[in-house]
Order: sequence, then C-alpha cells, then structure tokens
Amino acid sequence: MSSDTIPIDPNAFLPNDDSTTTTTIPPSILIGWFAALIGALGFGSFAVPIKGDAANSVDVDPLVMQSYKSLMCFLSSWLVLLCGQEFTFTWWGIVSGLFWVPAGAFNIFAIRNAGLAVSQGIVSSSIVMVSFIWGDLIFREAVKSELIAYFAVCLIMAGLYGMSFFSTSEEQPEHTSVSDNDNNGEEKLDLMRHESSDSFDSSNDNSSMGPLEISERRKPSIRGRPILICGKTYSRRNIGLCSALICGVWGGSCLVPMHYAQGDVKGLAYVISFSVGALTVTVLLWVARFAYHLVKLKSVWEAYEVLPSFHLRVMLLPGATAGSLWSIGNVGSIVAVKHLGQGVGYSASQAALLVSGMWGIFYFKQMFGVVAF
Repeated sequence: MSSDTIPIDPNAFLPNDDSTTTTTIPPSILIGWFAALIGALGFGSFAVPIKGDAANSVDVDPLVMQSYKSLMCFLSSWLVLLCGQEFTFTWWGIVSGLFWVPAGAFNIFAIRNAGLAVSQGIVSSSIVMVSFIWGDLIFREAVKSELIAYFAVCLIMAGLYGMSFFSTSEEQPEHTSVSDNDNNGEEKLDLMRHESSDSFDSSNDNSSMGPLEISERRKPSIRGRPILICGKTYSRRNIGLCSALICGVWGGSCLVPMHYAQGDVKGLAYVISFSVGALTVTVLLWVARFAYHLVKLKSVWEAYEVLPSFHLRVMLLPGATAGSLWSIGNVGSIVAVKHLGQGVGYSASQAALLVSGMWGIFYFKQMFGVVAF
C-alpha cells in the first residue's frame, strides 16, 4: 500500500444522529394522528341518528338524547380494561363531565334546529379555537411555527363562514311533537303536561305502533315556530346557531382536566374517569330539572309527568348508535390529546367538521344553490 493512501473512516457514510432524528417520526406521534382520525370519524358521524327519521318522529328532547350518549359512553368505557388497561380513576373526570354534558345537550339542540352541516361547522371551529388557546397560550405546548398555527386557525374560521354561507336554511318539517300553544307560562305548562301524557300513552297503550302511526295521533309540531325568550321571539335556526357556539366554547375544554390529573391517568386510563363524570353530571341535570318542575308545580307526580319521555321503543337503537359513535370519537380524541397535546390533538379531532359536513351535504341534502341566507 502506498504511503500516500488516505485512511477511510468506515462510519463516514452512515447517517448521523441529526439526519436520523429529522427523518424518523416517533411512534407516539403516529399513534396520536391515527387516534385523531378515529376521533374525527366518530365525532363527525354520531349526529346522523340524532337528525334521522326516528328522532324526528318523536321530537326527542336534547337531554334525553344526551342521556343516551352518556349511558353508552359509560358502558363502552369499560372495554378499555379488555385492552390491558388497568382500572384507574380521578375526580377530574367529574370536571370533564361538567364541561361535556351541557355542551352535548346544546349540540343536539343545534343539530336539530340549525342543521347538521352548519352546526357542526360552528362547534368544530369553536373547539379548535378554545383548544388552541389552552394548548398554545396556557399550557405552552411546542409547535413548529406559531405563525402557521395561527394562520391555520384563521383558515378554519374562514371554512366556518363558508359552510354557514352556503348551508340551506332548512325549513323544519312537521315532526310529531306537542300542542300548538307556546306563548305564556300557563300554556307552556299545559304543553309539557300534554307532551308527557302523549309520551306515556305511546310507550304503553301504543307499544306495538310504529313512529308514523304514533305521529298520526299527535298534534302538529311547534318546531317550525319561533322561540319566545324574555318576551322576544327568535327563529329556531338562530337559536340553534347560538347553541352550537355555546357547545364549542364550553365543550372545547372538556379534556383540559386530564392535563391536571395526577399520575398515569391519561390517554386510555382517563376514559373510565371521563365516562363516570359524564354519567354523574347527566343524572344531576335530571335531578335539577325535576326539582325545577317540583318547585313550579308543588306536586311530585306532576313534576315527574312533565319530564320528557325517553321513547325507548323508537329511540333505543338510534340513541345507542349515536352514543357508541361518539364514544369511539371520544376515545380517539383522548388518545390524540395524550400524544399530540391539547392544542394539536383535540383540534385535529375536529376534522369531524369535514365528516359531518359530508353527511349533511350528501345524505341530508343541506346545501343547494349559491346563497342560503
């Protein structure tokens, strides 16, 4: 060998540590994005049964449908134990329930009065903003570029405007419901009594009748009429849009308590705590509603009678389906938040906006023409 030969380092042509780290995506990130996709599919599809013919045939109360969701969330949450997850519980799950359950009821009202596509556009966009504020401004979660992140939020808001602008005003069909007086306190009380009476009769005397047969025996619906609030009337669509905004702003914080949970109670470990909190808050809302009627009516039996019916024969399947789909989305979003953070993980799950938009546009036909408003 010549003395001029230059020795060659055998490691010279191997990639260095920097190149390896820049080209390899950590498994936890992949898990987070896959979970966000599952969350988007579940969140974007759960509302379809709420807007379906079965729910319309009985004009189901928002708290009733939310109760189906909470119950299915609780029942399905125990499946995480079959995945090898140990049982853990934190009281922060109750706080999550305080955020999610009222927001869920507002969401159901919005879907049924403003339409699936536009209401979920508002909900998802609002949740993205709230989650981004928590993640970026409060938790200081790392992002590659804050400028691009803020720009992405602005794009989502622009998408919200587009969906609202092109969504049909969707005249409400004549669903079955209650009597046609909705003007003063006494008439509202009679309305609730008539509704509960119809619900009781339909669940007992007409147990073999289908929703259309039950519908024929009821009085025309008031769903297309304005809502009276503090002496002023508002269209149900506008109140539905406001409900969607309330749902997004309030419900956008439902997974924030998981950030404060002590120990290894995050991801799948938080699912049971969340479901227990959801069911607990749902029961408390029913107790509060009963107490309100009890104070008004001074009678336990009458207070019970005016509570809305669960319409088990008609709503059991769609209610369970909606609750199951939402639970799938919830598990996905919880795992996504664990691996991607509140700002990115929960926001990514709101790609449900696209899924629900497709359902609304292609299945419910809630878009036509150029201008809807």
